[in-house]
Amino acid sequence: IGCIDGTHFGLQKPTLNEHMFFNRKGYHSLNSMIICDHEYRILAIDSKYGGAAHDSFVWKHSAQRKFLEEQFNQNNVKNVWLLGDSGYPLEPWCLTPFRNPEEGSTQARFNEAHSKARCVVERTIGILKGRWKILSNDKRSRYKPEKMAQFGNVCAALHNICIHFKDASYCRHYASETINTEVDMGNETHLTKIGHKIRNQIMLALENTI
Repeated sequence: IGCIDGTHFGLQKPTLNEHMFFNRKGYHSLNSMIICDHEYRILAIDSKYGGAAHDSFVWKHSAQRKFLEEQFNQNNVKNVWLLGDSGYPLEPWCLTPFRNPEEGSTQARFNEAHSKARCVVERTIGILKGRWKILSNDKRSRYKPEKMAQFGNVCAALHNICIHFKDASYCRHYASETINTEVDMGNETHLTKIGHKIRNQIMLALENTI
């Protein structure tokens, strides 16, 4: 379907629940979940949670995850996935890379293909924040978190309009973020086991095409 990642929208120190907005990078922010497609269009944005929230927490409580889970369990939709980094749990509808694969192994080659496909979300975030400076990490918005979340939604919509009309200026705005992924260490679940099986099947299919 697309790719998923989290990014931080900087804030000045909030007066309420300050600890919920202080992120591991040392400043206050919203942790905004971004889902995009291969053409940089933003399919979903969720900025409800403060910077202290882990990417996997935002994903776990998102409407998008609930929808995909319902499609999988109730409508037997089993051949669609998002690509996420190691900060997300491996699930039947969210594929993450293998951890610590041996160099040159089939798992390592899967990770390489996964990374090449997933980097589109990092570029999308870079374009979004490069064009709309209020979302940049080096900005500390004076607005309340709720208002900042609304700005994020509006900027995402305007971003999609620019993509639709092929505004080439975004190429000049792109600036990659420094990504320090915090690995999700969630417990093994029934869904995780299904995710392992699906990922292995795709890994073998990729290997057969090389």
